[in-house]
Amino acid sequence: MIVLLIAIGLWPRPASAQVSGAKAAVDQVVLRGDVVVARGQVVGEIVVFSGSATVAGVARGDVVVLDGPITVAGQVGGDVIALHGSVRLLATAQVAGTVRAGGDVRQTEGAQVGGGIQRDARFTLSGPLDVLGPLLASAAMAVSILSLALVLLLIAPRGVERVAAAGRTSPLASAGWGLLTMIAVPVVSIAAGATILGLPLALALLLGIGLLWLTGMALTTWVVGRALLGQPRSRWASLLAGWGVGSAIGLVPFVNVGWWTLGGVFGLGAMIVAVWRARSPREPSERQSAARRQRRERGGRHREGRINVPAEVISLPETPLAED
Repeated sequence: MIVLLIAIGLWPRPASAQVSGAKAAVDQVVLRGDVVVARGQVVGEIVVFSGSATVAGVARGDVVVLDGPITVAGQVGGDVIALHGSVRLLATAQVAGTVRAGGDVRQTEGAQVGGGIQRDARFTLSGPLDVLGPLLASAAMAVSILSLALVLLLIAPRGVERVAAAGRTSPLASAGWGLLTMIAVPVVSIAAGATILGLPLALALLLGIGLLWLTGMALTTWVVGRALLGQPRSRWASLLAGWGVGSAIGLVPFVNVGWWTLGGVFGLGAMIVAVWRARSPREPSERQSAARRQRRERGGRHREGRINVPAEVISLPETPLAED
């Protein structure tokens, strides 16, 4: 029995020995520097952002260098791509994929390339992205404006109503205050950044300009919606109506830039006007104050001349109850 166990333990197993003894290929990713794969060394993918790549061993994946040259003297299982650089293929080079370079490709006699070789290649996001680029920007703006508008409507519905009223009743004041604020905030931030003590304030103001502008766009969307549907209608319907108009304008090139700029300024100014009105309520006139004092002295709210006073005094007959 012992002899049988020893024989089973010592029985050769080539497949499992190869698996356990083989080392997994490690990818090489370098931000800045050089990658050198020596002869007899096996790696996976090679990606270099700024530097060079030299392959004398085996690279099972692609070899990509964004800014720098590539030299191949071994085997590459994928493509060899140099975005801003040249590629040199030595006589012992074997590339299973294609070789593309933004510069020159020098191929020594004996080098084998499974795919094609492309010199002076241009790596740009052309094609569908050229058409979808402006649409993606407009879609991103529309989603951002709608999200912030929904948050404002949920948090402060009455405040949003005041902003809409200020934008409709005082459009010139709203535009003026918004323009003044968008000019003053960068100037104040730059002036504050000139001193060490004001540097945190300057950074906060500069980082908050984008949020202020987006808030102004969301409020302008609400103002437009209220102007289209009116006060009795639903707030959500007004918001969607204004957002639909703004999104349609955002799809028009060049016009959308003006809409986004002026809309942010106008909405911010309408918010300032609404806040000013809320903090400064109208005082009653002197005439109203005098009328209220007279009412309090008379002990009621009846206006003069509303009570009918008989012209003659009516005398009641004497009764025994009255004598008691």
